[in-house]
Amino acid sequence: MKNLFLSAVVATATLASCSTVSTIMQNTFPYNANFLLTSGSPSNTQLSAVSVATSINQISGVSANVKDIRVSTATLTVPNTTNTGIFKSVRIYLSSNGSNEVLVASRDNISDTSGSTLSLDVNNSNTLDNVMKGGNVQQRLVYVLKQSPTSDISVRTSLNFSSVPISQ
Repeated sequence: MKNLFLSAVVATATLASCSTVSTIMQNTFPYNANFLLTSGSPSNTQLSAVSVATSINQISGVSANVKDIRVSTATLTVPNTTNTGIFKSVRIYLSSNGSNEVLVASRDNISDTSGSTLSLDVNNSNTLDNVMKGGNVQQRLVYVLKQSPTSDISVRTSLNFSSVPISQ
């Protein structure tokens, strides 16, 4: 009887720890996307670029263990030779297979001297369960430039997620 009870406790602890580890990994796993702003892109015009990446389910294979997925932090980074002050405004949208697009982060009135990394304002009013557990996740960057770039600029966005474990 003691062995059966001990085995049950060990099995429960193992299952709980697997769920906890996968949740921690998903909470801290960044979702990165890369975009290219081409030289000569017009200023004071709304432009957009799309980057296809992998969903949390495809990255970690355990999306069935979490719910209430929300963006917790969002950043935009450009090379050190460039300044994020080239942007007037930035918006990041996520969608699954190109549908059900959701605004996840934005920033308006960006300072001319904001540096090479810009923290964005997160919109976590909607859960992203359907988007992140769906098929291919697309990230769309919608932006307005203050000035036309003289050379191509590589832009990287990084999103971190928070989620809640699903009780088994």
